[in-house]
Amino acid sequence: MVKPIFDSALSGITAASNRFDRSAARVTRLAGAPSAAETADSVNISAEARAAGGTLDAVTTPGLEGALGDLRLQKYAFVASLKVLETGDQTSKELGDLVKPK
Repeated sequence: MVKPIFDSALSGITAASNRFDRSAARVTRLAGAPSAAETADSVNISAEARAAGGTLDAVTTPGLEGALGDLRLQKYAFVASLKVLETGDQTSKELGDLVKPK
C-alpha cells in the first residue's frame, strides 16, 4: 500500500538530484570555471532530446541568476521528496501497528 509512496519519493529525489547537478554545472560554466561535467566524455544529443530536456532546466530565467535560482528550486524539490519518504515511512509503521495482534 505504501510502496507507491516510496517509489514516488525516490523518483522525485533522483530527478531533483539530477536537475541540481545540471544547474550546478551551468553555474560553474557561467561563472567561468571548468566543471567536471564539462571535462567528462561527451555524447551527441539530438535536437528533439534537447528540446524535451530543456523544459526541466532553467525554470527561472536564463543566465547565472537563473542557474542559481534553479539550484535553490531543486534543493526544495529534493527536501519535499524527502518529506514524502518520511511520511511514507511513518504511514508504514502506523499500518504495521494496526495489524499487530494485541
